[in-house]
Amino acid sequence: SLAKQAEAQRDLEVKRAQFLEVTKRQQAQADKAYDIQTNIMQQQVVAEQVKVQQVEKEQQVKVQEAEIARREKELIATVLKQAEIERQRIETLAAAEKQRLMAEAEGHASAIRQQGEAEAEIIFKKGEAEAKAMNVKAEAYQEYNQAAVIDKLFTNMPEVVKALASPLANVDKITIVSTGNGDASGMNKITGDITKMAAQVPALFETLSGMSMSELFAKVRTIGDKGPKPPDALPPSSKGAGAGK
Repeated sequence: SLAKQAEAQRDLEVKRAQFLEVTKRQQAQADKAYDIQTNIMQQQVVAEQVKVQQVEKEQQVKVQEAEIARREKELIATVLKQAEIERQRIETLAAAEKQRLMAEAEGHASAIRQQGEAEAEIIFKKGEAEAKAMNVKAEAYQEYNQAAVIDKLFTNMPEVVKALASPLANVDKITIVSTGNGDASGMNKITGDITKMAAQVPALFETLSGMSMSELFAKVRTIGDKGPKPPDALPPSSKGAGAGK
């Protein structure tokens, strides 16, 4: 009948509506679940990205720390190397300065030693020359005869008299007063004093040499005498040898 068909149609429409509602609800739930799942997956992706970034940052920090440590080691090695080079340079300079000072001291000591040796050699040569001169002079004196001795004495006599009269050189003026006593006053007195001073020369010679002029003349050969020296003029060893014979 039409009523049953209409009822059946109505039931069909209701069921269709219910089905559509259920379908929509399920679709909505499915969409919602998809969105939720998508969000969850996105959050997981973000979390993973954060983790990756964190790991990357940690790796970068480690790399930077390793680079800093490397630079520190390189700097320390450079500083130590420079310090070692400077130390070696200072040691080299110190060794060179030490060698220079030692060479300078050695040269100075050598110069002083050579100077001392030269001075000693000069003194020795001078003494040797003086000794030779004394020997030559002594041999020459041994060959003197009376004429040579007299000539030597009279040659030096003016100098001796001059030395004796040297106090008179300080007198700028002489006043002569004559008392009428002849030789004891006036000009005679002055000339007499000078004569007396000249007469003191033989006594002065005897005082200085310990030998009188007569003894001196007795010990030297006479003029023209070519024979041996008198016994008193010979050395002690020669006297003893002559006595033994």
